[in-house]
Amino acid sequence: MTPFDGTPSPSSDREYPEGTGPDHVNFSALNADDRNVSHSPREHWASYAVVYTAPSERPLVEGNYYINSSTGEIVGERWNDARVYLNGSTYAFVQPADGVSAREREQLESDGTFVYHEATDAYYRYDRHYGSVAPTNLGRHPTVLHAYTWEATDTTTHHGVRVVTYRATGSRTDTRAPPVVNGTLRLGVEAGVVYAFDVTLDAGERNYRYTYDVKPAPFPDHEWVDRAQEVTAENTSSAGSSESERFHVSR
Repeated sequence: MTPFDGTPSPSSDREYPEGTGPDHVNFSALNADDRNVSHSPREHWASYAVVYTAPSERPLVEGNYYINSSTGEIVGERWNDARVYLNGSTYAFVQPADGVSAREREQLESDGTFVYHEATDAYYRYDRHYGSVAPTNLGRHPTVLHAYTWEATDTTTHHGVRVVTYRATGSRTDTRAPPVVNGTLRLGVEAGVVYAFDVTLDAGERNYRYTYDVKPAPFPDHEWVDRAQEVTAENTSSAGSSESERFHVSR
């Protein structure tokens, strides 16, 4: 439990996000709202990042995400230095070949949706009609927080966004999650979006720390998306070639 630092709690007559209050956060109620970090912060920043850290032996997420507020484009960082691009129904993916094992390369080779580009030694995928994206930690409230109880300590700002700061007070009685050593949570006043948290859990012989932050950040360069489109188009146009040629493009 985090020791109380003497900061006065928000007044009882102030408005809390729907489903929350001075001594509780109902994450199920927050999840029921369509507003989330994939679009709600766009009114505050031109572009921003959703950054996670987690113990390497207990990863909870696929990586960090960057969002362009004006276009809604999303670039995600995945394991093994891979990157993913999302824009409406358009999807692109790049995986440097030197970042994966021989077995994983074989799997990519056997998957007809990926194209190997010899000049950049990478595998690409591009799909203009990918459709809806499977749920990820982007756009969902972090599940690691559900198991704990929270108490409001202050109303402040997070990079200019009005937030309620909560501290962890213990574990819920209906969970078997590890006890919380300390924890803070910053919840958007208007949208009920989780903008930041820093939680350390008691895992017995050692403690595990998880952090999460939604903050302004430059939208990353993504010229590789054009390359993914090009090599995929070239691969499609050579569909009549042999199998070995069809999945390898050189420039």
